[in-house]
Amino acid sequence: MKKPLILFLLASAMVISSCRRDDDDETSQLTGLAAFLNGEFEVTRADYNGSLQTPLSNIPMAGTGTGTVGTYNFKAASNKVDYQVSSNMEIEIPVIGQIPVPINVDGSGNISYTSSTQFVIDDPTYGPMTYNISDKTSNSLVATTRYVNDTTLGTVDLLLDIYLEKK
Repeated sequence: MKKPLILFLLASAMVISSCRRDDDDETSQLTGLAAFLNGEFEVTRADYNGSLQTPLSNIPMAGTGTGTVGTYNFKAASNKVDYQVSSNMEIEIPVIGQIPVPINVDGSGNISYTSSTQFVIDDPTYGPMTYNISDKTSNSLVATTRYVNDTTLGTVDLLLDIYLEKK
C-alpha cells in the first residue's frame, strides 16, 4: 500500500515541477521590449496634439488630459495585452468656449513587438495601433500612438503620448 502512494506522490511532484519549469522557461525566454513590458503598467498621464475636424473647420487640440487613469497589462509570453485609458481633452471653440472631449480606449488585443522601440496592438475597435517608445527608464516609458475617432462634433485626430509606469 505504501509503494503505490509513494509512486503517486513522486509522479505528482514531477508533474508540478515540470509545469513550473515550463512557465519559468516562457518568461525567461523573453528578450528586448517584450521582456521589459511584461507585466502591468499604470497610465500616469496623457498628452495630446492634433485637431477636431468638422465640416466647417479644423480646430486644433493640444495639451495634457485631465482625470487620466488606466492600465496596460502586457502578457508578453502569449503576445496579448489588456488595456484601458480614460482621459478628458479640451478644445477651444470660438464663441462657445472650452468643450471637454472624453478619450476612452480599452480592450484586449494581440501584440507584436516590431523593434526595440515599437509595438503594435491589434485593437478590436480601432484596428492596428502602432506605439512608438521614447523616454524609457528602468520602470517607465512614453508610448506615442495615433488616435482617430468620430464624435458628435466631428472627427478627433490626435497623437497621444501615454506615460506608463511599472506597477
